[in-house]
Amino acid sequence: MAYASEADLAAWLAPEPAPANAARLLELASTAVDVALYGVAYDPDDPEVQAVLAKATVRQAHWVIERDDETGAQDDVQAMSTGKRSFSRFARGGGSTSSAAPRLAPGAVDVLRVAGLLAIYPLVVG
Repeated sequence: MAYASEADLAAWLAPEPAPANAARLLELASTAVDVALYGVAYDPDDPEVQAVLAKATVRQAHWVIERDDETGAQDDVQAMSTGKRSFSRFARGGGSTSSAAPRLAPGAVDVLRVAGLLAIYPLVVG
């Protein structure tokens, strides 16, 4: 079950509407938050914790929407262009970038860290 609702995502994206696949994006975002918090002790029934998880989930879903890559299939792409748009990514990790591509949005990491749920940088694994 997703930590945030479609209404939460729509409120964050306003004035843009939530996409048709919002429920799936929120479910995937919640899983990404769960992975980042694996091994962290917190009370999932605490309303303050639930609010933080919802906020981080919305940030994660927004990041996935902006990247236009909900599956992560483009994590190893260094450069691409479509029509008039061109994108390039700095190669981190010297060689293979698939393990260097972040799986959690910087905004979601910030929300979790400020709330005290994430005291370290998450380990990013391919």
